[in-house]
Amino acid sequence: MKLFKPLFLIALITCCGLSALAQANRIQKKPGLMQAAPMTPSNETGLNTQEINGPLHDFTPISNGVQFRGPLTETVIGQTVYDLQTNYSACNRLTQSPDGTLYGTWTQGYTPTAYTERGTGYNIFDGASWGTVPSERLEAGVRTGWPNHGLTNSGDELIVSHVFNSPEYRLHFLRRATGEVDWTESDIPTATPFGAVWPRMATGGSDGESFHVIAVATPIANGGVTYEGVDAHLLYYRSQDGGETWDITDAVIPGLDSTRMNEIQNADSYSISARGNTVAIGLFSQWNDIVVAKSTDNGDTWETTIVHDFPLEKYVVNTGYTYEELPQDTLAPDSMAIFTSDNAGNVLVDNNGMVHAFYGEMYVRDVDLGDAGWTYYPGTSGMAYWNETHGADSIRTVVDVLDLNGNDILDIDGIANIALYFVSLTGFPSAGVDADNNIYLAYTMVMETEDFFDPDDAQHYRHIYMTSSTDGGETWTDPYDVINTDVILEPDFIPFIEAVFPVITPSIGTEINLIYQQDFKPGLVTRGDMDDAATSTINHVKLPTDIFGVVQTEDPVKPEVLKFKATPNPTSGHLQIDFELENRSSVNIALYNLTGQQVAQLFQANQVSAGQHRQELDLDHLPQGAYFLQLRTDEQVTAVKMIVE
Repeated sequence: MKLFKPLFLIALITCCGLSALAQANRIQKKPGLMQAAPMTPSNETGLNTQEINGPLHDFTPISNGVQFRGPLTETVIGQTVYDLQTNYSACNRLTQSPDGTLYGTWTQGYTPTAYTERGTGYNIFDGASWGTVPSERLEAGVRTGWPNHGLTNSGDELIVSHVFNSPEYRLHFLRRATGEVDWTESDIPTATPFGAVWPRMATGGSDGESFHVIAVATPIANGGVTYEGVDAHLLYYRSQDGGETWDITDAVIPGLDSTRMNEIQNADSYSISARGNTVAIGLFSQWNDIVVAKSTDNGDTWETTIVHDFPLEKYVVNTGYTYEELPQDTLAPDSMAIFTSDNAGNVLVDNNGMVHAFYGEMYVRDVDLGDAGWTYYPGTSGMAYWNETHGADSIRTVVDVLDLNGNDILDIDGIANIALYFVSLTGFPSAGVDADNNIYLAYTMVMETEDFFDPDDAQHYRHIYMTSSTDGGETWTDPYDVINTDVILEPDFIPFIEAVFPVITPSIGTEINLIYQQDFKPGLVTRGDMDDAATSTINHVKLPTDIFGVVQTEDPVKPEVLKFKATPNPTSGHLQIDFELENRSSVNIALYNLTGQQVAQLFQANQVSAGQHRQELDLDHLPQGAYFLQLRTDEQVTAVKMIVE
C-alpha cells in the first residue's frame, strides 16, 4: 500500500508543567524527561493490511437510549472496531437542529483488516433518547469513511464522506430531504484526474441552505498526480440548494494554492466553518504557512491571512535547510527544529462573523535528506489560538498540558509512553459558540502520573478537556476534565478510559453536546500503535454551559491498596480472586465488558471480616475477550483488567 506521508522519526521532545492560561504569544515550558525513538507513522487510507493478533470483539447491540449515571448524562450512541475518526482535524460529525434534535455520525467497521463494511455510523437523539446503536453503515453498498453531517434550515440532511478504494477515489454523499426516510446516494461532481479525498463540510448561506465542502485532490503517493502545481491540492465545493446540485466544484482558493506551497504533506490538516454568508477555511499543514481563508459572500470570493508564518517558503520535505534560515527560538528542543502545527486544527465563525482558529503546537525537523524521512516532537504541548483581532502571524497559547500532581515535572518517562496519534499532548481541537458569543473548546490531553498509565501498553491515557471564553478569546477558563465521576457510567473506570476525537456542535445552546470515541486501551488498532482489535464506543455527553470550574472528585484506589488480584490472567475459565480488607465491610465483585456494561455479578456479601480473602470462580460461560473486574467495599473501589481466552 502506498502511503500519503514520508516516514517520520520521533526525536527529543519538549514538555511542560502546569501553565497559566497565557495571553503572551508563547508559554514558557518546563523540560520533561523524554528520550528519542524511531517511528514510521502514516496517514490512514482505509486500505489496511496489518495482522490482528488479539481477540476480535463481536458487535453487541446496546438498547435504545442507555443513559449513564450522575446529574449529567453520557450515552453510548455507536460502536466500532475501526477506531480512527480522523488523521488530524475533526470532521463536523455532530449537528443540532433548533428543536433540539441531535444527529451524530462516525466511521464504523467491525471486520479487520480490510473493514470491507466500513461506512457511516449514524444515530439520532429525538429530544428524549438516542436510537439503538447501529450495526450497519448507512451506505447501501459502497465502502466509505470520514463522514461529515450537515442540516439545512429547511431540514434537509447531507452526509459527505469519501470512497477510498484504489484506484477509485471520490467524494460520496447521502442526502435526505425533510420528512423522508430513505437516503439518496450520489457523488460530488469533479473533473480532477483521480478524484478527491478526506472531506470536511459546513452548512451556511443567508437562507441556511448552502453546503460548503473542502477536500484534497488524490495525492501522488496514493496514485494521483500533482494538481494545479500542488501535490494533494486543497479544493472547494459548494451547493446552494441543500446538496441537490453543486454550482462550484474543484475550485482553487487564492492563497491556498501553488503561490504558497508545493505540497500538503498531511491528510486532514484543514477545517471549515460557516455562519450565514461567512465561510472560513483553516489550513494547518505543518510544513507550510498556517493560513485562514475567509469569504463573506458565501464562498464566491476569498481573502487569506497567515496565522503563523512558516520560515521556509514553499518548502519540500527532504530538500534541506540551514540553521541561518530559521528564526531564533529559545524554546526549541533542537537548533534545527521549527515551531509549527501538529496538523490538527479547527476554525470557527462566531455570531459576529469573526474567525477563530485553534491547533496543537508542534516542532518538526528535516535535516536528514534522502529517504531518511523527517522528524517531529510528540512531547510538544500547547493549544495555539488566533482570531482576526490578533492580526497576521500572531498566535497565543491558551491551554497547555496539566501538571496534575503539581511537582513542576511532566511525569511521563519517555515518548514510548505516549500512544501514537501523532498530535500534540493537547490535540484534536473542536470549537463552538453560543448565542451570547461565548466560545467553547474541546480537546484531548495526555494524562500524566501512574494514575493514568496502562501497564499493559506502558502508555498514558488521554482524556477530553474543555475550556471557554466569555470575552472573545482574550481569557479562558480553567480546563475541565469531561471524563469525571459526574459523567461517566462507572467512575471506577476513569483511570482506564482512553477518550479521543472530540466533536462539539458549532452552535451551542444552554448545554454543550459533545461526542467522542472511548475505549480502554491507549492508541489505535488501525494506525500507529496497531493494537489488537477491540470494540470502541462513540459516546455522547451533555454538559451545562456553567460546568467549568467543577473540581473532579477523588480517584478510586489502586488495586494494590486492597491487595486485589485475579489469577491466572489471562484465564481459560477458572479464576482465583484475592483481596484484603482493613476493616469489616460489605464486598461486591462484578465483571464489566469494555463498553462499561455489567456482564456478571460474581460475588456479593455483607459484613465481610477484616483480613485476607480468596474466592474461586468459574468463568467458563463467558465469551473470549477483555473485561474489567471490579471490587467495591463500603469505602473504596478498584478495578483490574483481565482476559478470558
